Amino acid sequence: MDGGKGGARATWTREDARAHDRASDCWLVIGSGVYDVTTWVERHPGGSTVLEQYAGRDATDAFEAYHGGDARARARLESLRVGDLEDTTAAPPKHLKAFREMRETMEGDHALLVSKFSDYVPIIVRLLAFFGGALWCVLTPSAGFKIHMLGAVLLGMFWQQSMFIGHDAGHASITFDRRRDAAIGWVVGNLFNGVGIAWWMATHNVHHCAVNSLECDPDIQHMPVFAVSSKYFNSVYSMYHRRRMTFDRVAKALVRVQHYTFYPIMAVARLNLYLQTFIFLFKAKKVRNRSVEFLTMGTFFAWLSLLIAQLPSGHRAPFFFLSHAVAGVIHVQICLSHFSRDVFEGRPESDEWVTMQLAGTMDITCPRWLDWFHGGLQFQTEHHLCPRVPRHKLRAFRDNVLQPYAKKNGFELYSVSFWQANLEVFRTLRAAAKQSRWAPHFSAAVHL
Repeated sequence: MDGGKGGARATWTREDARAHDRASDCWLVIGSGVYDVTTWVERHPGGSTVLEQYAGRDATDAFEAYHGGDARARARLESLRVGDLEDTTAAPPKHLKAFREMRETMEGDHALLVSKFSDYVPIIVRLLAFFGGALWCVLTPSAGFKIHMLGAVLLGMFWQQSMFIGHDAGHASITFDRRRDAAIGWVVGNLFNGVGIAWWMATHNVHHCAVNSLECDPDIQHMPVFAVSSKYFNSVYSMYHRRRMTFDRVAKALVRVQHYTFYPIMAVARLNLYLQTFIFLFKAKKVRNRSVEFLTMGTFFAWLSLLIAQLPSGHRAPFFFLSHAVAGVIHVQICLSHFSRDVFEGRPESDEWVTMQLAGTMDITCPRWLDWFHGGLQFQTEHHLCPRVPRHKLRAFRDNVLQPYAKKNGFELYSVSFWQANLEVFRTLRAAAKQSRWAPHFSAAVHL
């Protein structure tokens, strides 16, 4: 470290920053600067874990992916600057340099980083049709069991489709104003879906910034129910859940049949989201507008309970579970994007942004007219590389920007059909299930 002369700013090496690699002493390298974000870890709107997993590391691409056009975030970052990076002459890998240039070009012309209200008009019309149809099916006095179950299907489709808007809001890719998009998230996520936007952002940001990391990514950490890799049989410690996911007798029994239980569990996976939201709201040290989160969540359960109460008693349970099973399609879609892709151990390193996202994601091949069904999840690779690109622009981003970049730099954008993706996930789960039969289980006490 060089403190400089005549008031010159301090300079630090990457090794200096590397020594500050925990939440209680958290430094980041971003661009040409070195930042002490320790005091910001617990206050970070995107959750603390996303900063912890980059502690002591170069977070340039993760920061740019989320905050590239946010002057307020840059001002906050600069207030935490402790000096300059000494070894800025070290060139990044060729592919990463090209990717950063590509991203800077996008930031400059803004064509792919703009979302218009007209983009959402057909989506809003579709949601109103699904939700209005569900209400009609339930509230029509002469309706019988079949009509009530049709209402359950329509409500499930409303949930599946509206959660895509919640996803857009969580990425601030609707209005590109985080406060406005947070308000949209409260309405769409909390009020109409019962899935807290604050919880979702805390978990989803971690997933994006360390996709398919055994230790970091909560979207593949589903022990004891699922294990996408035999590496989980070693009882991996989760940075997000802050506990060891022990491969014990229960986990071994469940994992060995996971390829059969996957779809039944996805049918009720939504219930776990309700639970995770409330656990987060009660346990998280800092939640922005916690009272609003609780109020909107309470309103969701109030209107859903009131709606189901209008049904004959014998129709209520089938309505509840059928609506949740149909909504569970989105949980299958989310898993398809990552479960069968490569996993890696440890926290992400400075030059891995592009290779990590390409290895951990895949696209779903579909015609343009079916884009509405997938809600942007069919372009997971594009979305993970540049998460601020609105979903309406992802196809153009793939065709006009990313594919030429990938071809020039020798990368493959992996894409398969929806049905092939389901088959690949089944094979991944089956392979791990077979391996689990010969893997030793552990007692939880061993890891205390």
